[in-house]
Amino acid sequence: MSDRSALKSGSGLSDPAPGGRGTRPLFRPVVLEVNPHRVELHTLEPHLPWVVWSAQNLPQPVYRHGVLRLKYLLGRRGVYRGTWDLRARPFEQREEYRLVEDLYQSLPEYRRSRWYQQGLEVIGAGGVFTHKTETARDVAELDALFEGYLVDLLETMAREGYRQRPGADLPEAMIGRDGTLIKTAHGTHRLASAKAAGAAGLFPLRVIGVHRRWLAALPDGGSEAAVAAALSEIEARYREEAQPVAPRRINSAIPS
Repeated sequence: MSDRSALKSGSGLSDPAPGGRGTRPLFRPVVLEVNPHRVELHTLEPHLPWVVWSAQNLPQPVYRHGVLRLKYLLGRRGVYRGTWDLRARPFEQREEYRLVEDLYQSLPEYRRSRWYQQGLEVIGAGGVFTHKTETARDVAELDALFEGYLVDLLETMAREGYRQRPGADLPEAMIGRDGTLIKTAHGTHRLASAKAAGAAGLFPLRVIGVHRRWLAALPDGGSEAAVAAALSEIEARYREEAQPVAPRRINSAIPS
């Protein structure tokens, strides 16, 4: 387990509540390195649906200075109530995975993939195809985006496993009430690529939060030692050998 220093030292994972009214649970982010093929579920962060709605419907000053601040305050302790973990769904049912898997199966003829065809439709209608910070306004730029980024990511995953790119954020996850590791935001396409390409090796997941019931069920009131032991058990469980798709050799000669 990486970043053990992320666990709050000296006082377990709880802080004294104001006024001496007991403790409030606290979880600091920690990085687990796991077999990507063992991560089977995805859910939205607890507050993400209303944050997205706010971004689309409220004035930008209200969103930037009110909604985002409230999201930070609600999530800064890293311990969540609610049913967000029960709403988790199979990762491979997500559209991101289906697009990536279809692209992988189409290689080296990436232009036959459904994702590329979607890009052509957007450009043909006068729009701009975007992925992350990459954009394409014409076919030449679309080819460059696929060849230089999306196809390259899949080829690298198949050949070398996961490699953290300089400056990139870490993929994120949360732990549900029963100790299930659930993928959330950031790195969804990277996990999809690792799964589709049958990537070997380990995949980092930055655990940004846990369910309150998981923390409450740990020994010693969720002490630092108890949390560290539970995280080590989860990491070991998710490192176990899964049944990944056997990587196939990719013809790196991109057709013209």
